[in-house]
Amino acid sequence: MKKKKVLIIFTIILILLIIVIARIIINVNKPKTSINDFSSVKELIEFDGHTYISMGDSTEEGYDKDIYISFSKPTVNDDGSTNKGLYEIVISHVAGMLKGQNFRLIDTDKNIVVKIQFDENDNVNVYTINDDAKYWEHIKSNYQIDNYTNETLTSMTITSQILANIINNNWTYNNINLGTRESTVDNYEIYFDEGYKVRKLGSEIYNIIFTKNYTSELLRGINTRASVENVENILGKPTYEDDNNGIIGYKCEYFYIFFTGDEISIYHPDEYDEADSQRFGRLVTELNQTGDMNTFLNRLTNLYPNYASYYTNNNYVNIVYPLQGFEVTMGASSKNGITLYSNFQGNITDSITIDDLKQNKQMPANVYTRLDTNIIFAEEKTRKAQDEVYRTPYDGAYVVQTDDYTVIGNNNIYNFYSRDKSKIDTSLVINNLSSILAHNQVEFVYGIKDEGIYLYNAETQEKRRIINGQGDFDIKKIENNRIYYDETYIEF
Repeated sequence: MKKKKVLIIFTIILILLIIVIARIIINVNKPKTSINDFSSVKELIEFDGHTYISMGDSTEEGYDKDIYISFSKPTVNDDGSTNKGLYEIVISHVAGMLKGQNFRLIDTDKNIVVKIQFDENDNVNVYTINDDAKYWEHIKSNYQIDNYTNETLTSMTITSQILANIINNNWTYNNINLGTRESTVDNYEIYFDEGYKVRKLGSEIYNIIFTKNYTSELLRGINTRASVENVENILGKPTYEDDNNGIIGYKCEYFYIFFTGDEISIYHPDEYDEADSQRFGRLVTELNQTGDMNTFLNRLTNLYPNYASYYTNNNYVNIVYPLQGFEVTMGASSKNGITLYSNFQGNITDSITIDDLKQNKQMPANVYTRLDTNIIFAEEKTRKAQDEVYRTPYDGAYVVQTDDYTVIGNNNIYNFYSRDKSKIDTSLVINNLSSILAHNQVEFVYGIKDEGIYLYNAETQEKRRIINGQGDFDIKKIENNRIYYDETYIEF
């Protein structure tokens, strides 16, 4: 009997021991998903991939702990990208464990001191790196400044008469005979038969795009059908390259020029006026003194009325000035103010110029840099990518589509994009549209509430009314030359 009791007790102990060991194994292998899964700051730092050295009372007033650490990566990489995310992960993790205790993370080898302070609710109030609350913006700007190089000007011989006329007339639109404008889409006036489309900013031509319909040479040995390889053989190594969009580009004394294999896109040269530059510098100085962004924007658009884009939504505003080399953003989650690009010239404030910034790294308040990017090139990449999306959008991202045309709607404006660019792009303003369907590859039937049904030929831009009257005119289908709508049909 005693042996049986001993056996039962031994079995129970063995089972309990197995359970304890199993729990230990589970806890060891359990993925760590919260701060509570870590037993110490050391374990947490090492889990994030850094080297923990020591922790003790802080030697700086206002801080409780000093944690010596070796960060796994520098703040900025050789290519100019930062490791902000990597640093902020370990900062937030340690802050979660030391909640309410101000602390410093110190890497003596990299000369980095991160200071973290909490507010009265034990939330991180602010963190600085080397006493700089905008360290990440400044370290990236410093990298751009250190690696800044002036863009080379490429020599090229202009053979196109229309391009020569544009240059000789200082890009003034009304002084140039461009031919017959056939349509206007997305701010571009389309001269389809002549083989180009033009966008203006104010009274000047901002961008002219030569298409395959333009058969003459633009530059010696180069027309719109020249391959990218052929262009490089003639003009040399490109100043600008974008493999994703298949663009190469150059800058010469008279313009920017970009090649895509089926188009040549040419932009107005940079604009700089000393008096306007000084006025701009005063505006930025006043902004930094008053913080009044609305007054700044009003005065800025009076000074420079010819912006490439002005987007506003609720409290968010973005204005882009490619020819002046900067953009302004207000109401964003970060980087509110002025962003300077590589083609910016002149005054940043009334006492700091772009040359001062490059030499002394004096970064004024509300100013950011992208000195590794020319904003004209950035605009061309955006234009090219958007153009491709309009012609071949994702399924459902269009109103209607045929083999020849994609129809994109924006409020009451409906643009008809030639999918392979062999036909003309056109545009219609349609208010109170009920529905629109394709009749064939180039013709479209649409209904307007309480007005009627229309047939539109996108290629010829001819429009005719098929029926008028009252009703929804909601077209269901087109079959055997019958338009079925509102529980009835009409033959046409």
